[in-house]
Formats: sequence, C-alpha cells, structure tokens
Amino acid sequence: MKNFPVTVAAKFRRFMFTRVGLACLVCLMVSAGPGFSAVNAVAGLANPLENNGTGARAMAMGSAFVGVADDATAVFWNPAGLGNLKNTELELDNNIWLAGILQETALVGLPLGSLGVVGAAINYVNYGTLTGYDATGLQLGNYSANQYGFDVGWGRQIFGDLSGGATLKGSLQTIGSATYENLAVDVGTLWQPCRHFKLGLAVTNLGTTVAGYAQDTALRLGGSYRIDFDDSNELLFAASGAWEPLGVSSLQLGAEDKIYRILSLRVGYQAQLANTQIQGMSGWTAGLGVLVEGFNVDYAYLPFGDLGAANWITLGYKFN
Repeated sequence: MKNFPVTVAAKFRRFMFTRVGLACLVCLMVSAGPGFSAVNAVAGLANPLENNGTGARAMAMGSAFVGVADDATAVFWNPAGLGNLKNTELELDNNIWLAGILQETALVGLPLGSLGVVGAAINYVNYGTLTGYDATGLQLGNYSANQYGFDVGWGRQIFGDLSGGATLKGSLQTIGSATYENLAVDVGTLWQPCRHFKLGLAVTNLGTTVAGYAQDTALRLGGSYRIDFDDSNELLFAASGAWEPLGVSSLQLGAEDKIYRILSLRVGYQAQLANTQIQGMSGWTAGLGVLVEGFNVDYAYLPFGDLGAANWITLGYKFN
C-alpha cells in the first residue's frame, strides 16, 4: 500500500483500463458459449473427476489454469508449475459437489532448492448413499460409494524459462462390496518467455483401464497474461482448452483482479464443445479470495443449471 497516494487521473485511467478489459472478456465468454451443439455420446469413462482439478481460485477462473499454475494446486493442473514455487504452501479444499457429492483435499507444495519442488496431496470423495436394485428391478437396499486418492508431483526449471513436471496419482474406489484400484500419470511443461506471459501444456490421466473402462485422458493447452498497474492492483487474464478424446472437450476463459494484494475478484466461463442437455445457467463461474499475513481464504461458485451448483472453499497458508 506504499503507493496508495496516486493522482486522481492515474486512478481513473487504471479503473477504466481494468474494467474495459474485464468487459471484453465477458463479451468473448458470451460469444463462445452457444455455438457448440454437437452431441457427444459417451458410454462411460473411469475417474472423470480427476480432470476437474481442485482449488477455489482455479475453479472461479473457469478452470483456465494450465497456463497459470502458480500455486500448490499445480500438482493437479500442470505439474510443471510446481517448479516456480518459492515458498512452502499448505492448502485444504472443500467441495460440495452436485447430487450431494462431498470432496475433501489436503495438499502441500515444498521447494527443495536445486532439486525442484515437490507437491503432494491426499483426497477423499464421498458419493453418498445409493439404492441398489437387481436385474428385475427389485430393491435390494442401500450401499455407499467412496474414493480415496493420492497425488505426488514434481516440477523444476529445466533450462531458461522452460519448466517441466510430472504427477503420479492413485486411487482406491469402493462401491458397495466392490473395490477398484487405479494408477495414472500427468505430465506438463510451462514456458515463461517474459515476466507477465506464460504458456502451459499438460496431458492428464495417462493410465490403464479400470473395470473395463478407459481413463478420462485430457490434453490441456493454455496461456496467461498479467498486468501490473502498481503495488495496489494487478490483473490476470487466462485462456485454455481441454481436449478429451473420449469425453467432452471444452474451452475456458478466466480473469482475476487483485486489489492491494489482499482482495481478489474472479470470474470465468467454461464452454463445453458438446450439447450436454443441461437447462438453465451453466458454464459461468465466479469467486473471491482474501489474503492476510500469508493466510488465504478463497471461494468459488459454479452453477450447473437444473442440476444444481457446486461450492468450493479453500483455506491455505504460504510460508514467508
């Protein structure tokens, strides 16, 4: 806040530039949404939630994070981003998903000097109580479904402005009396040719089939550009695309307006490149974050039309 006493004219120019930029982003979001109507019929894929990533900040920015990946959640979005972490980070994520699904994630990012940065996470998904039926439609009683998982990632600057990384992840799923195990790998690169611009590429969910179903593999490509007005305001734009050969591909746009390094306002949009048959408002995302003395609290709201909405809450701490 040391540069707080700026002129009224400078404040007005900064205000107009920031809001006009956000308005342009909103126009792009609106024009991107309704044009994609091809129906993608998919019988089933293993671990579809693995490609959703985690973290209220990324979710509020429309999941356009593969070209940002500048915090501990990079272990999920693009492990190459871990290589740029300078401080140890701790984070707890709570996600109240659709249909009462509850997802909890704890993760840490730990710099190891010349050895790079290690990121690790454990997560738990509770799918709730389900009703079972036999082949004739006779009700058999209720059963539960859960998933326990881990992620171990590593990232490092390879040379110059190019970073690389990989994540090994595993899960144990229980559905009634049945149990399924799975291992998969994510790989990624992140190129930062200048201070404010980054390009990211990641391939996620490279693994074997689970119970006869193929992994929900995705290719992510995106970039981000940050504008630093002064110590009191910076604006981040991000855009990315996710191609899922067997699933539903999408385009993502997001923006973050950080004010006095304390308050962050976020908005995003994710356009599905298929007709998902969802009625009502969907695709838009929004959220905010507060950072005080290394502690951060972030929130994201994701509406899914007539299916309901998801609410993400993140509690984190960055060591100085």
